[in-house]
Amino acid sequence: MNPLLFNNMPPFIKKEMEKITEQIQPLMKKNSKYVMFAFPLMLVGGINLLILFIQNTWSLDMVTGIYALMTAIGLALYKESKHMNKRIHQIGKEHMIERIKTSRIIADEKKKAYVKLVKEQSKMSLQTFFNFLNEENKERQNLYS
Repeated sequence: MNPLLFNNMPPFIKKEMEKITEQIQPLMKKNSKYVMFAFPLMLVGGINLLILFIQNTWSLDMVTGIYALMTAIGLALYKESKHMNKRIHQIGKEHMIERIKTSRIIADEKKKAYVKLVKEQSKMSLQTFFNFLNEENKERQNLYS
């Protein structure tokens, strides 16, 4: 999550997004490194293997083995980055659910509904969390005014 994306958001949402970003930052760095190395390795190794296959010079020599190893490492890094992406989303969801559950302002029934929505939705859970934060902020303003 890029902190620059949160500049136009209200401070109460920005604060929560910064907390989530702090938790997932190390995984995001590692994930970007994996992806950065995965694609070139897959591309170079795969294209060269394809060229060897098309030219009918397919043999079990050192060059073929190196290209195959490069492709395999690239695929492994890519697959690991996909697992890391799932973990990043899971950490974000866990933070959202915990934040919703610990709210003292929203009623328990509404908190349960928000938690259920966050758990059910895969990609739109962030919007549900924003709705929760907006509702909580409105309730807080109503309490203190």
